[in-house]
Amino acid sequence: MNLLRDELHGIADEVPPVDLAERAIRGARRRRAGTMALTVATAVAVVTGGTTVLVNGAPHAERPVVFTTVPETVPAVPETVPPLPKKGVGPLIRAYSAPCRFPTDTSKACDGGRWRVSTASGATYELTEAMGLALADSKRVIGPVTITQDGRRIAYYSEKQRAIEVRDLASGRIWKAPFKIGESDLDGGHVLRLSPDGLHLIHARWGNGSTWSSVLVDMETGRTTTLGADWFPLSVGDGGSPVTLTKWRGKTTQIWVLGNKPITIKSSTRQFSALGPDGRTLVRLGAASGRTTGPFSREIIVLDAVGGGERPPVPVEDIPEEQVIRDLGAWVSDTEVTVRTVPGSSKLGDRVTPKLYAVNVHTGRARELRKTGSHDLSVLPGML
Repeated sequence: MNLLRDELHGIADEVPPVDLAERAIRGARRRRAGTMALTVATAVAVVTGGTTVLVNGAPHAERPVVFTTVPETVPAVPETVPPLPKKGVGPLIRAYSAPCRFPTDTSKACDGGRWRVSTASGATYELTEAMGLALADSKRVIGPVTITQDGRRIAYYSEKQRAIEVRDLASGRIWKAPFKIGESDLDGGHVLRLSPDGLHLIHARWGNGSTWSSVLVDMETGRTTTLGADWFPLSVGDGGSPVTLTKWRGKTTQIWVLGNKPITIKSSTRQFSALGPDGRTLVRLGAASGRTTGPFSREIIVLDAVGGGERPPVPVEDIPEEQVIRDLGAWVSDTEVTVRTVPGSSKLGDRVTPKLYAVNVHTGRARELRKTGSHDLSVLPGML
């Protein structure tokens, strides 16, 4: 487990984040360790909620987004769990891959490796419909998963349907994307983005000998819209707009809110928040010592994704030194954006628990929202 954990920590600073699971899987195939356990998930997220932050104005009165109430401690990982019920399931707080125990016979699939979900009430279920993990077959890798910010809808790759599905956990209703994805096509990079209501989805894929492709799907009508080639999706709003994309070129980064002209910032950066509900505000992480993929500095930078321009960097306060900021996510109020932290070193082991914080974009003051569990690459509602 320690060897693979080191692999995960070693690659975790690379982006796009959805590629982490695929890289970890390939590393595991090379080693074929007979007794290791694997916990890996595709780092994906959902998009913004909350209200506005004005780039050129003072903060307005806060109208906070109500986050799902969650337990103080994340439930322990059980050996076996029941299948996700067809309906009547409460909001989720995370999704993660079950431990994959490698058999001594490397020609066989691993034991476990299915997606699991945990609810705010403490229940854990197996997402049997979603593509799991089986390292013995080189064509089978873990499928992408994402959860809406309120935790009430989940998107995943259906192993049976060979398509992306969105499921309402309370009613059990399922929407299916109108195109098939072959199982072999999963052996590459994939990312899903869901609108806050879960009815519009962006699916992007790359690698495996194919060019980058990105499509916006209206899950109710089945209508699809092809997005710009080579643009990485950040977020999509209710109704399918606004769509926010980004592209990296050398020492610069472009950001494109569709319907507006792309802007360029003079920094190669890849860690952004969701687009603010004002339709123009983003937050990004600063890079430490000139690095573009981490470790990141303890600074956030607010920028205007439509008109261009950035505020001066704001140092993040009240997060312990042993925690490092890994990801940004949705807005929780006019002035706060979510950040996820992880242990700053693999040597810290389980002594440092990954957490979710809300950070004030004006002052840099952080407040802890909850613990997120020890799974290196769990999928959390509201995180990119």
